[in-house]
Amino acid sequence: MPYQGVLFDMDGLLLDSERLVVECFRQATADFNLPDMDDVVFRLIGLRQDAGEVILRKALDGRVDYLTFYEGWYAHIQDRMAQGIPLKDGVKLLLKLLRDQGLPCAVATSTHTAKAREHLEIAGILPYFKTVTGGEQVQHGKPAPDIYLAAAASIGVQASDCAAFEDSDPGTNAAFASGARTVQVPDINAPAPEMHKLGHTIAPDILQGARMIGLITG
Repeated sequence: MPYQGVLFDMDGLLLDSERLVVECFRQATADFNLPDMDDVVFRLIGLRQDAGEVILRKALDGRVDYLTFYEGWYAHIQDRMAQGIPLKDGVKLLLKLLRDQGLPCAVATSTHTAKAREHLEIAGILPYFKTVTGGEQVQHGKPAPDIYLAAAASIGVQASDCAAFEDSDPGTNAAFASGARTVQVPDINAPAPEMHKLGHTIAPDILQGARMIGLITG
């Protein structure tokens, strides 16, 4: 059966933003003299803010107020993103090819919807998406499938009739559990060993992944 829609994660998949987020996290830990926090940010990737908050509060362990740290980190992110948000390789070409095919595209991101739309607009690709579904729109965040089911419904199709692209393990598990044909394009975190047994496609870049599942040719 031909694909009826294409679903995309955002950070680390469409936008080359996760490296920026990591750099800003390190700036924030330096601001608050927290040298032992370097690995924490990698555990937050792909998670909704509420799930990430649990991890971050535990790591801070009362040394710095959570909201104070988060606001400092977010201020660094906003300053950097105001200068522009780069796209991952191949993203613009793939979106143009899918538009030419008439395939509706949707974003399924753990980021809040308004913030996601702002970032996609800054990056110059918001018009390619019929809908944007943010993490606050569903009850359960990734790795639960809710956001992919909701994103598919928002463009009037079933997730099982869609291709889905992700970078993180939690997001990949969410997309796969929704029934979508799932492609993982790893970013700064390599897939965990157990991910290789999931049954999805792991690709070196988004264009190659699209070719591997027959979404595009050539």
